[in-house]
Amino acid sequence: MPGDDIHQPNDKLLKSTFSIPENARGLFENHLPKPLAAAIDWTSLALEPCSFIDPQFASSESDLLFHIKLSQSDAFIYLLFEHQSTEDPRMALRMLSYILRIWERFAKNHAPPAKLPAVLPIVLAQGKRPWKTAPRLEDLIDLPPEFTEILRPWQPALAYQLLELVRIRYEDIAGTPEGILTLRALKAEPVNELLGDEVWDEPLLFSISEGAFEQLLRYVLNADLHTPALKERIQRIRTQPLKDKTMTLADRLRAEGKLEGKEEGRVQALRDAVLRALEIRHGAYPEGIREAVEAINSPANLQRLFESALRASSLEEFSRTL
Repeated sequence: MPGDDIHQPNDKLLKSTFSIPENARGLFENHLPKPLAAAIDWTSLALEPCSFIDPQFASSESDLLFHIKLSQSDAFIYLLFEHQSTEDPRMALRMLSYILRIWERFAKNHAPPAKLPAVLPIVLAQGKRPWKTAPRLEDLIDLPPEFTEILRPWQPALAYQLLELVRIRYEDIAGTPEGILTLRALKAEPVNELLGDEVWDEPLLFSISEGAFEQLLRYVLNADLHTPALKERIQRIRTQPLKDKTMTLADRLRAEGKLEGKEEGRVQALRDAVLRALEIRHGAYPEGIREAVEAINSPANLQRLFESALRASSLEEFSRTL
């Protein structure tokens, strides 16, 4: 799976599913405009191990880049998964910056006269409410009406395919069984429908891999649903083998979650101790130091930093130990 550690459960579910080319093809082939989907050589679909997300958006979006052949030409499909609570009215501008990075990456490896490949940008939006933002860059540019026709050819043009889960009915989500269940779960979570029949579709659950089933159940458990309601939902599973498997897996994942929670609590306590020691010794510290400490997950490293925070005669000396 591409990218570094993915902390958001939404991103984990999406990337674990759609990093698999078969699932990605099911999504694109069924939700892109039909003439475009028909022109793509789907046997050429291949995941590129890279990401173009701005650091400030890392907690609210993730991306996947796929190489394709389009009428014998190299091209890319760029999928941006957006799960922030509010839409960005300037999403087209952000998408333009990501596409420029894709082209810059290509240009480093392909000298002129190689032409830049076409990029097909898709925004997959998860949220409670439909977007009002038009998916076109030209709508963000203020052109005086009397000069619009003269100026328009001088402006960059971009439009992206916007797939809003809130606008797509559960039964209209198409693709592979794993892809369908993933998108149904992502659609259901913001509107508190994770225990609905659409997510717990038994024929679909039976047809996905053990790993995909575990990832889906992890996502459901991570939503912190009311435990009796979840147990009641599992009891309503009609097929006994599936019910038994779900109950066993849910119990194991809950136990793992408790252990992970205890470990994370210990790590956070050590982070707090380091920062508190710095505050006592030096009165204040830069935001960059706080961010660096919060990014450390190793208890041993945090213990070492705590001792350094107590001994260091200055923030500069402490910074050298980070």
